[in-house]
Amino acid sequence: MLGRRTLPKFHVCRADLTELTLILPDCTLQGKLLPEIPGMSRPSQTRLLRARIVSVVLGTLMSGFLTWGQQTQPDLATTILKSQGQALMIKVHVLDAGGLPFDRPAQVRLYSVVTPMNLNLVTQEEGVADFANVMPGEYELEVTSPGFRKTKQHLHVINLGENFSAFVYVHSETEPQTDGPSKADAPVRPKLQQEINKGLELLQKKQYEKADARFAKASLSTPENPNLWYLRGTAELGMNRKDLAQRNFEQALSLDPAHEKALLAMAQLQLEAGQTASAIDFLEKAYRADGAAWRTHYLLASAYAQAGRLPEAEAHASVAANYVGRDTAPAIMLLAQIQYREGKKLEARQTWQKVPERYPGSPTAGEAKNKLAETAGESNEAVASAIASLPLRLPPETVAAAREEVAWAPPDIDSKEYPTAKAVSCRTEEVLDLTRLRLNSQLLNFEKFTATERIVHQEIGRDGVPGPAKEKDFTYIVFVIPYGGNSLFLDESRDGGIDYTAFPSSVVTTGINSLAVALLQPANRDGFLFQCEGLTDLRGQAAWQIRFEQKKDTDKRIRRWRTQAGDFNIRIKGRLWVASATYDVLQIETDLLEPVRELDLKRDHLLVKYGSVSFMDGKRQLWLPWGADMYMEFRHRRYHHQHFLTSYMLFDVDTKDKVNNPSAPRPEPAGPG
Repeated sequence: MLGRRTLPKFHVCRADLTELTLILPDCTLQGKLLPEIPGMSRPSQTRLLRARIVSVVLGTLMSGFLTWGQQTQPDLATTILKSQGQALMIKVHVLDAGGLPFDRPAQVRLYSVVTPMNLNLVTQEEGVADFANVMPGEYELEVTSPGFRKTKQHLHVINLGENFSAFVYVHSETEPQTDGPSKADAPVRPKLQQEINKGLELLQKKQYEKADARFAKASLSTPENPNLWYLRGTAELGMNRKDLAQRNFEQALSLDPAHEKALLAMAQLQLEAGQTASAIDFLEKAYRADGAAWRTHYLLASAYAQAGRLPEAEAHASVAANYVGRDTAPAIMLLAQIQYREGKKLEARQTWQKVPERYPGSPTAGEAKNKLAETAGESNEAVASAIASLPLRLPPETVAAAREEVAWAPPDIDSKEYPTAKAVSCRTEEVLDLTRLRLNSQLLNFEKFTATERIVHQEIGRDGVPGPAKEKDFTYIVFVIPYGGNSLFLDESRDGGIDYTAFPSSVVTTGINSLAVALLQPANRDGFLFQCEGLTDLRGQAAWQIRFEQKKDTDKRIRRWRTQAGDFNIRIKGRLWVASATYDVLQIETDLLEPVRELDLKRDHLLVKYGSVSFMDGKRQLWLPWGADMYMEFRHRRYHHQHFLTSYMLFDVDTKDKVNNPSAPRPEPAGPG
């Protein structure tokens, strides 16, 4: 076991372009670290000198820093260190796509790639397989069942003095597979983007035939892009050619089975055709793949109502009716109709009353008043007899109210919910502690990493149509630096410096790829409120979903805007997703807590996705950012920044290895909805 250590203090005695003498407390380490490089400019050599200073310092710190960082979490760290030599039971919980215990036998295999261990069990009651007397360490898990896709998952097993619980979602072979690369998220070439933008402009003007021609031309050069097939389907709908629209949506789903917009469009077509069961299937797939905003909730309420599943219909209609930032009159009317059909006369009347209160001048207000007049003198018996005569199918105009609106940015994090597993709870502080320890232990394995970063900038018009794309490739460099006594900071730079004039736009973004790292460090964490919302399925992995919100009275900050008027601390809220089996960060999504009047900043929506990056030797992996997506509404203008990270290079203290592109999905831009 590592004992407590006091970190040495460093200071630089002498440095120039050709020689650096770095002095430890006993002044024993010294030497020439950076030779003269012919043909390199003095500023470039200075940047290399800075990099080498950090390399030497971090190389010396690495051996003792993990224990040092653990001192802030003495109970947890001590428990982990003391228990690693003790066997424990691994309880594997197999869940279906809805988060319920898997109700059929599943074969569960637990094995190690470094030892001969290979165990096989069949799940018992509640979909659980118990593996006894397993030592802490790294393992692989496979779950198979006839008619379902094989699920593979890595386990980072630690002993906290109790059983280790692992959760695995299994999906039918017919369900969308969300753990592979999404073709919809690949960067689009500027010329192709211009063609798409022209089609979007025509779509806004309701010139559907011309818009379809533009999208068809674009799809000839990029037939594997599901977004183009979805847009073609939208144009066909505008011309009321539903059969052709459906074919295009089906083509989009063949390329990307989890394409949310195509799933919702198919569901709406099925609802309008009275194919309720098929509509519910499409909607549930969309909900599981990407959560639910207003449109998904509204359509789910409509579909469940048509199927006679009224409690589920009421739950989704209630969410849609209370959605912030849009006209919810159709959802309120739908909710009242469902409540009336359930025999809840009082609740239905109270719901109808909300329409004229919120939307006094709308046509829907008159319809609600008519409903109130019709039901004013009804007794409970009259309501009960009226229920039997109500049609199961909703009128077409009710479903049509969910036609997609142009959304220039994703919804606010509090306007969207994700399905969580029933009867699975989590301990917020424990998840945060284990995630930080896992994150920091990986970061301390190297001194810095580099990647190729492509930044794509677009200004978005008030009609939601993006303007021309401006692109720029950078060499993205990150140094791992200790600060605040026991925290880590990722110092990011591009092309070895901070030349903001090289950016493709006047809006410069830095530090967004390391947002999750900053949030979890002890120096920042007590400035936020955290709440674990449960277990969900994200990109094929069981993940803890944690909501966070910056405290009002804190001086801690991890998001900042800098303008000529000064620096502004941006208070944020968001969600963090952590793999339950390894405590690796999968994703972070943030929004403003409130608009910033001094900046005239109304939106600052950020999505960063992280994933495993493999080294060429196949022996090591690191969990690094794949990229980021940012939407801003600033001084009455709207912007979209995309950051793609590829071609990683890892630099150890004395060696360097090239890193492959992510083996899992590429960076996934956050589309509307």
